[in-house]
Amino acid sequence: MTKIIISVFILLLSCSVCLSQCEVEAGMDRNACPDEILDGVSLEGQILEGNNVSIYWESSYYEPSLNQTYYASHMMNDTTSLNPVITDHFEKTVVYYLNGIDAANQTCQDSVVINFSDWQFLAIDKMTGKDPLDTIELWIAAQSNWEHVQYEWSPNIMISDTTLRNPKVWNDTTIFYNLEITDSLGCTVTDDIFEVYVSTSSISEISKQSSILYPNPASDHFQIESKENIYSIEIYDQKGSLLMSKQKQPIVLDKLPMGEYYIRIKYNSGKMETQILIISK
Repeated sequence: MTKIIISVFILLLSCSVCLSQCEVEAGMDRNACPDEILDGVSLEGQILEGNNVSIYWESSYYEPSLNQTYYASHMMNDTTSLNPVITDHFEKTVVYYLNGIDAANQTCQDSVVINFSDWQFLAIDKMTGKDPLDTIELWIAAQSNWEHVQYEWSPNIMISDTTLRNPKVWNDTTIFYNLEITDSLGCTVTDDIFEVYVSTSSISEISKQSSILYPNPASDHFQIESKENIYSIEIYDQKGSLLMSKQKQPIVLDKLPMGEYYIRIKYNSGKMETQILIISK
């Protein structure tokens, strides 16, 4: 009977050792966006099983040009903490290894992958001047180390396409265009404001030079008298959305409510101009 009790005790002791095997969790793979990188990305390690487990983090990067290897101690503030802060990284994707050693000298390891969304900003003034009749192309000053997947320009006024990298604008008054860029990690940054400065905003001066829009204000129709051959006439609302495009005159307005609209005139010569039409019914 004594032998049986001793055997059961030994079996229970062995099972308790089995149940206390070292097991650590380095956290979920994830993406780090610029704001988090600036504040310091924190790793999320955990000890899942084991008695008196001591831990340490590992990672390394070799820089051939310097013949230098950088280790976890170069990348984080404390390699022996479960939640160290990453103070530096040398690649867009880094693997960090969490190692554990328990009281029975059993070792365990888990890894986590962090993708870093790093951006470069060109030190240039995004400002350009133009005449009221000119069309110009916007450009960007921010570049992610990951592929750009979305551009969103605003306001949507006198701009060819708010989702293009380099849209064209034909504004006849000075407008500040804003841009948000999203990369393939889902990280979004705001680029520098692009000021498109117009030398004059006088619609009457433009009309005298190229064409006359009448009646203005209009109620149910309008037409354009021009010295040049007109290719098309486009009507935009105040948000810059295209409402209609016509090639024949007069232009019927029965479906448009009262308000102020932009009229973009395209000529056969390739020149364009913009005028303002007021609809008053």
